[in-house]
Amino acid sequence: MAPAPESDGNLRRYQVIVGATSALFWLPTVILFFIDEFGLVAALQLQAIYYFSVVLAEVPSGWFSDRVGRVQTLRLVAVWWIGAFSAFLLADQFAVAALGQILLAIGYAFLSGTDVTFHYDSLEALGREDEFEHREAIIRRNGMIVRAASVIVGGGLGVISLRLPYAAALIAAIVLGVTTLGLRRPPGRLDSGGFGVDLLAAVRVFRNRLLGWILLYVIAQVVLEHLASEFSGPYLAEVLGEDLTDVDRAPLITGVLAAFVALVGAASVRRAPWLRQRLGLVGALTAVAMLPAVTVAAMALVTTGWVVVLLALRNVQSGIAGVLIPAAVGQRVPAYQRATVLSFMSLGGRLAYGGVLLSLSRVSGFTNTLEWAALVAVAAIIVVATSAGTTRGS
Repeated sequence: MAPAPESDGNLRRYQVIVGATSALFWLPTVILFFIDEFGLVAALQLQAIYYFSVVLAEVPSGWFSDRVGRVQTLRLVAVWWIGAFSAFLLADQFAVAALGQILLAIGYAFLSGTDVTFHYDSLEALGREDEFEHREAIIRRNGMIVRAASVIVGGGLGVISLRLPYAAALIAAIVLGVTTLGLRRPPGRLDSGGFGVDLLAAVRVFRNRLLGWILLYVIAQVVLEHLASEFSGPYLAEVLGEDLTDVDRAPLITGVLAAFVALVGAASVRRAPWLRQRLGLVGALTAVAMLPAVTVAAMALVTTGWVVVLLALRNVQSGIAGVLIPAAVGQRVPAYQRATVLSFMSLGGRLAYGGVLLSLSRVSGFTNTLEWAALVAVAAIIVVATSAGTTRGS
C-alpha cells in the first residue's frame, strides 16, 4: 500500500499541536491561584478533583481514540480546554473552579496517548516508524522550549493577576483547535469487538513482562513527577518568606523556575535514545525516576534556595519517559490498541496520585504535608527499583 500523502501533512501539524499543548501559561500559578481564592485544603481538593476526573475519562478516551480516530479526539481536546480556561477566568466560587478542573482533566485524558500514537500512526503510514524515537525527541524538545517561554510569561502575568495566565492559555487552546481542523486520519484497522471486549484485550497486553513493568513504572512516575511539581510554588513562597495567601514575587519566580525546568528537560530529552542504548529501557527509566524522588525528599528536609537546583531537574524523567515508553508500546502493541493501552497506564498513575492528594489534604500545615509527600515519593522509587531488578527486556 502506498504511503498516505495526508500523513506527511499530519507530521507538520503535529509539531504545532505539541507546541500548543505545551503552552502551560497557568502552570506556575495554578496552586497559588487556588490557595489565594479558596485556601490550601480546598486547593488540594481541587487538584484531587482533577485527577479523579481523569480517572472517569482516561480509558474511555483511549478507546475512543483507537476506534473513532485520533483526529476527532484531538479536536475534542481543544473543545474541553476552551471550556476549562473560560471557567477559570470566571471562577469566583469553588464549584466553578471544580468545573474548570473537570474540563481540563477530560481534555488531558483525551490527549493522553492520542498525540504520540497519532505521530506513530502517521509515520507508520509513510513506512517511517523507525524514525519515531528520534523525531519525537526533537519535537518534545521544541515543546519544552515553548513551555519554558509560556511559564515565564504566565508567571509574569500572575504577578499582575493570578487569573491572567488562564487568558493566555485560552488563546493557546483556540490555536490547538484551529490546527486540528487541518489534520487527516491516518489509515489503519478500526474493527472492534465492543467496548468491554476491547478493554479486556488491552488488559491482556500487560501479561508481557516488560509492558507489565512499564504499567507499574508509569503509576510511580505520575506520583513522583507531580509531587515534585505540585509543591514547587508553595515551597518557593516559603523560601522567599511569603505568606501562601498573600504572594508577591512567588508567581514570577515560580514561572522562571518552571522555564528553567523546561529548558533542562529540553536539553535532556534529546538524549533519550542514547540513554536507552546505554542502559537499556528498564535501566534508563529507573535512573531518571530517581530525580523527582530525591527532589521531594530534599524539599521536605530543608527550606533553602539550593533545592532549586534539584527542582530544575524534575522534568528530566517525564521528558525521557515520554519518548521511550510510547516507542516501546508502539513496537509491541498494534495500532488499534495503542491509545487504550497508554490510557490504562495513565489511568493507574492518575488514580494513584488522586488518592495521594486526597490523603494529603487531610494533613494539617504545609510542612507536615510535604513530609508525608516525601514518604510517598520514597516508597514509589523503592517499588520501581526493586521491580526493575526482576524485569528483562529493553
